[in-house]
Amino acid sequence: MFSKLFPAEEQLQNIQDEKGFRSRILAYTPEILMMEWHFLNEGYVVPLHEHYHVQISYIVKGSAKVILHDGSERLCNAGDAAAFAPNEAHSVITAEPDTLIIDVFDPVRLDHLANHSAPEKRLR
Repeated sequence: MFSKLFPAEEQLQNIQDEKGFRSRILAYTPEILMMEWHFLNEGYVVPLHEHYHVQISYIVKGSAKVILHDGSERLCNAGDAAAFAPNEAHSVITAEPDTLIIDVFDPVRLDHLANHSAPEKRLR
């Protein structure tokens, strides 16, 4: 059994880029990872991408347009959720400032874990 608590002060904190984007790893196990994405500005574009991980997204606050590989799109608001199959291309464009999204990935996203662990990318 794998058990661990992740107090806020010990979470892998806040990578931020110049466009007003922050993220942090909230919790993870060897199999699954949960993270928070905080988009400060309307119109932030997460380009069309895919990965071999299953992804579930939940919009906590704000809204975002979700675009799928076939070009279909939907405006998702706070309280909405989405699930993406492995290798299913998707994109997100924030529809309002201060949008907060929680993502869960299975298996764990080692790339995100590595990026958030890098000392030069951590905010204090």
